[in-house]
Amino acid sequence: MFRIQHFAIRIVRFLLALAVLSLFLTLYELAYFSHEDNRPVNTEASTTSDGMDSWSVSQMMAFLDSSRMTNRSSCNVFYEFGGVVINDTYRYKDGQKSVCLDEGLKPAVNDCLVYSFGIDNEWSFDDDMAKLGCDVFSFDPSMEEDDHNRSPKIHFFRMGIWNRDGQIFLDKKRPEVAWKVLTLSSVYERLKVFHGQRIIDYVKIDIEGDEWTILPQIIQSGILNSIKQLAMEIHFDGDDSVDDIRQRINLLLSLEREHGMIPFDYKNNLNSKGFVPAAPNNYACAEIVYFNSKFKNVKSN
Repeated sequence: MFRIQHFAIRIVRFLLALAVLSLFLTLYELAYFSHEDNRPVNTEASTTSDGMDSWSVSQMMAFLDSSRMTNRSSCNVFYEFGGVVINDTYRYKDGQKSVCLDEGLKPAVNDCLVYSFGIDNEWSFDDDMAKLGCDVFSFDPSMEEDDHNRSPKIHFFRMGIWNRDGQIFLDKKRPEVAWKVLTLSSVYERLKVFHGQRIIDYVKIDIEGDEWTILPQIIQSGILNSIKQLAMEIHFDGDDSVDDIRQRINLLLSLEREHGMIPFDYKNNLNSKGFVPAAPNNYACAEIVYFNSKFKNVKSN
């Protein structure tokens, strides 16, 4: 009888130890994954430049399309401005941009600054931001319109953004026509006469694949320190090599890893499936939006 009681006591102690261990692991997981301090979560996962070296084009495109590319929980509230309904098989709306409305990031009503690059006569985003009371500066060298004020809040300039100041010949319909271009930092310097040394609340870039040309210069110039939110439409196509795609994905990842720009929204362009032959089941164009983590939760004046 004594041996049976002793054995039963040992079993009870063992079960209690398991229960304590289970409770400890549960509390540890809750503490580890808690976001009560509301800091942005690092979304780089285990992906590094070295780790991507052996990936196929399809794997890289799938990574872009995965939840690892964005951190939606880092922005508690975001809202889409602009966009027009498109009645076709593959997509239903185009031109909309997500804007984070968290403290420190949200554009202040009647006191906000927006740069919008790439209009192509589709003004819905610019118009919506103007309705919010933002001063909107819109740029597109391909439009056959002179500099003008679309409204008291929207100011159009027939010039584009590039990795240097000067002129370029990119107009496919009119190859003899030179476009005036400036870097983003040069645009900012020239527009100080209008808006002074203000922080830019939102920069929209939709320039049909040339984002890869200008993005390294934007990073190198330091202008990101003066931008709260950055929205880009990114493009891949069949002419891109494996190295091109790898370098471009790592360029996007570097915005977060090295410059504190947190991607909080990523939407595929549903009309772009199969643009890259090596990844026929993946989308080749998408809207990605970042916020600058240094401004998050900084109370507005």
